[in-house]
Amino acid sequence: MAKSIKEIAQELNVSKSTVSLVINHKAERARISKELESRVLAYVEKVGYKPNALAKSLATGRSNTIGLIVENIGDSFFGPFALYVEELFRKKNYHVLYSSTLGDPQNARDIIDSMLEKKVEGIILAPTVDLESYQQKIIEYRVPLVVFDRNSPNVETHYVHIDNEVSGRKACVHLNAIGCRNFGLVTIDSDQPQMLARRQAYLDFCNEYNMKPRVLALPYQHLKQKGSHMLKSWRLQHSELDGLFFTTNYLCVLGLKSLRSERERGFDYPMLSFDDHELFDILNPKVSCIQQPLESLAKTCAKVLLKEIEQGISTPKEYIVRSKLIVR
Repeated sequence: MAKSIKEIAQELNVSKSTVSLVINHKAERARISKELESRVLAYVEKVGYKPNALAKSLATGRSNTIGLIVENIGDSFFGPFALYVEELFRKKNYHVLYSSTLGDPQNARDIIDSMLEKKVEGIILAPTVDLESYQQKIIEYRVPLVVFDRNSPNVETHYVHIDNEVSGRKACVHLNAIGCRNFGLVTIDSDQPQMLARRQAYLDFCNEYNMKPRVLALPYQHLKQKGSHMLKSWRLQHSELDGLFFTTNYLCVLGLKSLRSERERGFDYPMLSFDDHELFDILNPKVSCIQQPLESLAKTCAKVLLKEIEQGISTPKEYIVRSKLIVR
């Protein structure tokens, strides 16, 4: 059974406060001799003492914990992103506490409250809509904050994202280059900036090339219940379609499930996804995509947050990471 601080102090014939100061790296500040510090540390290592995380946090004023708040930790964008973030912070001796909002602002508020109560040292956040006041709350608590993927324009924070409009145009240019002259856009009914930017890229392309816009905005909160039926009905209403641009990979997967099985009814045109998926490279035909650089996004978020923690909160900046068109 592991020894307590009290037992260690008794064994070494010193006070509990002396042991606590040594193991929390405050020996020099408390003017504890190097000899005594070495003796305590040697004994602590010998018995394999591991300080209680909460007690250590109270003693040092640090939790060594980072909060990561995303839309859905289980999807193919946020899941790998979270793993990259966790790996990067582990190397710096931080633990990552993460949670999913599922796009619900109240979930997001509850999660933020919980993380602030746990004294996280910084937060990486993919905000929902209507979260401005809680982002401001994080700032008022003087907790370093980095927002990624999407932002709240009315709140000044460090913001890491990809070039959504540029990438959206790349997708449209590619579809046009392979012969699609009447391709449509499938997106979700979201006012999040990244989704609006991808949609705007499509609308701008339509205007530039004199192509009639064909946009289907599916309900995010009811995607499983209604998405497939709505997509099939919309496709049948637009028999002139010769390609589809999906603004997320989960929408493209929905499209594959809903439409590729209906090939006998005329569905044989290209599909392009914003965001890659492991399925897209093994299907026949394969699916081209805009590949978001998840590792670069994670590294940028981690680098900015660590600097905020170590050097103090600074003037917010915007960081743009370039995406890549993968043609298959």
